[in-house]
Amino acid sequence: MVLDPSADVGRKVWRRCSYCPNTESLYLLEANANFVYVQCPLCHTRWWLDTGFGAGKQAEPSDVPPAWPRPGS
Repeated sequence: MVLDPSADVGRKVWRRCSYCPNTESLYLLEANANFVYVQCPLCHTRWWLDTGFGAGKQAEPSDVPPAWPRPGS
């Protein structure tokens, strides 16, 4: 997997990677209400992360993160 072209060093999520030993920040690729789409700069894994807070609706057990990539992207 390669680094997403939209990965910008200025847009970070301060959370460790869930898939590798990287303890640094993650690249913020997309945001939708309380969900953020992140990529690890070390292993390049991408995933939607539910922050549980922020603008928009609060997560409910039946909520499903938005699909990625969006159709037509």
